[in-house]
Amino acid sequence: MKVGDLVKLSAKGRALKGNSSFLGGVGIVLEIGKGSYYDLGVKWFCKNHRSNRRVAWFKRYEIKKLKPVKKCP
Repeated sequence: MKVGDLVKLSAKGRALKGNSSFLGGVGIVLEIGKGSYYDLGVKWFCKNHRSNRRVAWFKRYEIKKLKPVKKCP
């Protein structure tokens, strides 16, 4: 995963209680932590509340890349 990737919560990330405010949203990877406990700094955009100004930190297994949507003919 690299800076600029669009991400969403994985199944493991959705199961964790601490990530409940990020359900149904998408994020963009802004920072990659080297040598820290959490790997990726993500800015989230959720439907249920306005965008957060801070960067939320996640382990790699808590998020996954967002797949592109197929175009309609």
